[in-house]
Amino acid sequence: MKYKQLTLLFLFLLLSTLSRSQKTNNKPSEKADTIKNLNEVVISASRLKTPLKEIPATISLITGNQLNSMNKSINAEDIFRLVPGVKIENGTGGSRVHVYMRGQGVLTESGFRGIGVMVDGITINNPGGFAPDLYDIDWESVKSVEVLKGLAASMYGAGSTAGVINITTNDGSEMPFKGSVYLSAGSYGFWKTQAQVGGTKGDVNYRISYSHMQGNGYREHQAFMGDNFSEKLNWRPNSRIKLTQLLNYSSYFNQNSEGISYYRYLNFGPRAANTDAVPFNEFHKTQRLTGASILNFDLGQNQNILLKSFFRLNNYRETSNNGDDYKPFISPGFSAQYNRNDGTEMLLNHLSIGTDIQSQTMTEHMFGGIHDLSRTDTHFGESYIDTEELKINQIILQRSFGIYLIDKLDIAKKLYATLNLRYDNVYNNLENKKPDSKSSDNRSFDKPTFRLGLAYDLAKVANIYASFGTGYLVPTGDELLNNYDNGGEGGFNTGIKPSTVQQMEFGVRGELGKMLYYNLTAFNINAKDEFYRLASGSQTAYFGNIGESKRTGLEAYISANPIDPFNLSVAYTYSNFKYTSPGTVKDQTIPQCPEHMLTAEASYKFLRHFTLTLNTELQSKWCIQTDSAIYNNYIEVTQDTIVNTRSSWVDGYSLFNASLKYDWKIGTLYGDLSLFAKNFFDEHYFGFTEPNSGPDYNSYQPAAGREFFVSLRVRF
Repeated sequence: MKYKQLTLLFLFLLLSTLSRSQKTNNKPSEKADTIKNLNEVVISASRLKTPLKEIPATISLITGNQLNSMNKSINAEDIFRLVPGVKIENGTGGSRVHVYMRGQGVLTESGFRGIGVMVDGITINNPGGFAPDLYDIDWESVKSVEVLKGLAASMYGAGSTAGVINITTNDGSEMPFKGSVYLSAGSYGFWKTQAQVGGTKGDVNYRISYSHMQGNGYREHQAFMGDNFSEKLNWRPNSRIKLTQLLNYSSYFNQNSEGISYYRYLNFGPRAANTDAVPFNEFHKTQRLTGASILNFDLGQNQNILLKSFFRLNNYRETSNNGDDYKPFISPGFSAQYNRNDGTEMLLNHLSIGTDIQSQTMTEHMFGGIHDLSRTDTHFGESYIDTEELKINQIILQRSFGIYLIDKLDIAKKLYATLNLRYDNVYNNLENKKPDSKSSDNRSFDKPTFRLGLAYDLAKVANIYASFGTGYLVPTGDELLNNYDNGGEGGFNTGIKPSTVQQMEFGVRGELGKMLYYNLTAFNINAKDEFYRLASGSQTAYFGNIGESKRTGLEAYISANPIDPFNLSVAYTYSNFKYTSPGTVKDQTIPQCPEHMLTAEASYKFLRHFTLTLNTELQSKWCIQTDSAIYNNYIEVTQDTIVNTRSSWVDGYSLFNASLKYDWKIGTLYGDLSLFAKNFFDEHYFGFTEPNSGPDYNSYQPAAGREFFVSLRVRF
């Protein structure tokens, strides 16, 4: 570790020396987080376009420079690397990720929950609040990302207890026609191409983009491939009406190497796949088409209506040792919001009332599969040997209905009080078509939620905010459908119920001229009926409720620009997340939640065209288990033989990354050429871990070692 620290120290000293000799006519560099003036930054993730200083919540804003500095323009962990409180786990090296925010959703079987995700105002979450993936997002066409942390359930419903990620894609150019081309390639067979064009003609603005990416992956049987097409059209027939039409198609395939035991990791290396991965050709395939329209209509000087509608078609297939699972579904949705402003500059009231309605109908068929030992790695092949055994045959209907009120009071342009109230109902119905399985069933969850917040604009150097609120999480589809009482073969899991949450947070943010921006937040979260893995069967995982927990934490972000060519950003998260009941797990740390997470990034612009960026990511150790019997140690068993005794704690890691970007211009063409080195010192670490119940092995997914990428961006 010492030689790594000395190397970084040398590089930072070199940058400092260069900065003193830098000519004064260089242009200022962009900050990684573009919050430079609290009076100018306007946030829309709160369902009202509101200046940042008036929002009683922790906000991170990602734009411009940080989006353009991604190593290969596909990884969500690169986007959120400087957002404290957010943890990304990428088990494939592609776009299939787990996302946690303030430790919520850590034990979800797939995808993520507790976080609302919107793209151009259209939700990705299903009616129960579960977000399956981020395949719909081509990061190269993204304009900005807002991350609102804290209880957003009172604004967006049951799936937003941890916060909201609000993604806005690029509009077309204000000129009649402009475009760009992006090319990237690197380690383990990765490459990506992307092109987008757009412009404005009359009262119509448009953008069209298409991208393709693929890679072999770091581990065996981990290849991935994706295509993404998106189209965005804005029509302004007059000053009072804006109509936005959206269309997105995404197709994503990834082999599933799954987690491995620590014994297999030691004996077959970090690139080994699970023993079931190849003979069953385990993979995931998603094809999704989303169409949406948004109408913003100003009724007068102080009131307007916002209407949104969307329709999503999804075709999902997953193969595993459990079988060949087909899950096509359709999901329409609609929302309406009325906004009104009344009062004077000394006392101004903003009132919004609205409703969200969404449904999803999914037909699931699962056939048994054959363990084919003669199979080799089929790369992008989709061959799978189905048996005639129909293991699951059912139709799942899910509906959600929510009504909400947002009332914001501005007092003397200094004190801002916000009250959010919401009621949600989530209905699930299962129609079982398999006669020898459990009969059809339905389950309904409903609950009101609220949030009260205050923001006080004491001074530019200290904008203070605090909030208190409630929320709840409903079980995901996997947790409802993996029925422990029926061996995982259809029927509802009747033993699981929603988890409820209370949260308090207090924070202060501010700026010191244009040299420094900071945000410091402390929070406390109390949750009841936490979800956990009740059992791990031979074919799937089963879920239940474990008890209560308490999460206390501290999040800090600083962006400093002491001299024009140099910028330093630091994001730090302290987490003390523990179960408080029942007694069998009391004081145990919640799995997957390291106590410390730190990211530091320094960028320096020199010789007018070059930008050097150094980045370090550190995480402390974390625990895998909820099972108190094996919380500290567990025994690995292979064919009834004890092969290893392991700690249930995973060592932390420290990664070091570096990039060099060259900005160029040739005639009317301009762009940048970038070189990126990720995990420069080839640290061996685990990117994702999962618990197994009982005296059996836990599941480890080794992350990639040293990687190199090159990218070229051309704009015209």
